[in-house]
Amino acid sequence: MEKIILACLLFAGTLFAQSYTDMLGRNVEIGTTSRLVFLGPGALRLGTYLGLNTRLVGIEKIEKESSFLSPYRTFMSAEAIDKLPLIGPGGPGKMPDMEALLTLQPDLIVTSFVDQNQIETIASKTHIPIIALSYGASYGGTEEKNLEEVKKSLLLLGEITQTLPRAQSLVAFIENQEKTLRSLSLEKKRVYVGGVGYKGVQGLTSTEVDYPPFALLGLKNCVFEQTKLKGHRFIELEALLKSDPEIIFVDLFGQTKIQEEYQEHKALYDSLSAYKTAQLKTVLGYNYYSTNIENLFVIAWQIASGLGAKVEVKAEAEKIYEAFYPQHGAKLLSQLQYPPL
Repeated sequence: MEKIILACLLFAGTLFAQSYTDMLGRNVEIGTTSRLVFLGPGALRLGTYLGLNTRLVGIEKIEKESSFLSPYRTFMSAEAIDKLPLIGPGGPGKMPDMEALLTLQPDLIVTSFVDQNQIETIASKTHIPIIALSYGASYGGTEEKNLEEVKKSLLLLGEITQTLPRAQSLVAFIENQEKTLRSLSLEKKRVYVGGVGYKGVQGLTSTEVDYPPFALLGLKNCVFEQTKLKGHRFIELEALLKSDPEIIFVDLFGQTKIQEEYQEHKALYDSLSAYKTAQLKTVLGYNYYSTNIENLFVIAWQIASGLGAKVEVKAEAEKIYEAFYPQHGAKLLSQLQYPPL
């Protein structure tokens, strides 16, 4: 009898299903979306931006690790997260618990940074629709500009889950931020960012070639001015000494490790112009289980302020957080206890 009921439910779902093309070019038939799970780095973050965390029926174990570097987890609250059953360990390349997915029977699985072969394996074993989102070319997608892929992912997810007005509003805000930041007049300085998180905490030589906050401001990471490289890179300390940035922006995620490294390499670090002139400036955490999009914009304003723009960074941060987490912006910023903005 149970098999008959399940077959009837599956059949009913197909009657109202629509076809969507995900960010990997896969065509997927999707019906109702009242029960969701998110797999892979950054997937749940995008869903939370659209308020879809209220539809969660399960969660990756890694998402239960609270951190001030993951604003969306703080927004959801540890209490709400802890009540959700596990669907697998989470993390790059990790497969979910198939039995848990079959037990929970979500209407849709939303993924990010999950290999297409893994997606097909999950789909074949669970028969649950799976939609793939993307954070851009440097992070597993196809678009040259990472934010373009994020915006498309938000709009696609909004369309699929009937939250399109919310997605459109957020994308409009993102585009307005991009336009405003591009229009700023900044001091011309050689700049570098270090301590960028990559599969954990990293030191000064962990950086991004096309660091999105720099890109938003029309800046170039000075170590890579003559290259066409993309994405995250670990550089040699000699390369940093050679390019000798005037200002070094330190990702909050790697700040403590960089301070420890300084004690080990004090003479070398002190030979850098940025250290000589005390031009090390801490910015918010950029990566923590993929990119914090809200922090990306706050960081851009922090950098702009460091390059002479007349801006009240805290006010901009509250506006940004309010856009990503409506009616919770100021409260969320205070909960995260960031260093003074």
